[in-house]
Amino acid sequence: MWNSLRSLLCGSMLCCALGATTADASISRTQFFTFACNGQQQAVTFAIGQLGNNVTRFIQGAEISLTAASPNLQFILLQAAQPGTLLQMGPGDVHVARDYTGFFQVLTDPVGNVLISVAGLCSGGGNISGFVTINIFS
Repeated sequence: MWNSLRSLLCGSMLCCALGATTADASISRTQFFTFACNGQQQAVTFAIGQLGNNVTRFIQGAEISLTAASPNLQFILLQAAQPGTLLQMGPGDVHVARDYTGFFQVLTDPVGNVLISVAGLCSGGGNISGFVTINIFS
């Protein structure tokens, strides 16, 4: 009796785990950015696409990783239109990441995009470049 119950429970847990892995509930998008270190605030805006037309999505995490950093970095802000600032990076940082305990709700546009912007300020010449990763729960 006990072995049958154990087998039934193990089989049920396995089926639930296999069903959960194929649900594709989380989507990740990565975008490259670069801007000049000329002493003026710079901004790069890009669209995260293919999220469904006019639907609500939830940002569950964000990350910024610099590939070319400047010692004169003042700040970098990662922002979405509705929730506002998702992440901020300061002098000396080369990587910041955050998983949110509560989701940031965003609405896609009629073609399925969410606009994200990276704004920053640095001086001393050269460029700052890196990658932004946004994790979205559908």
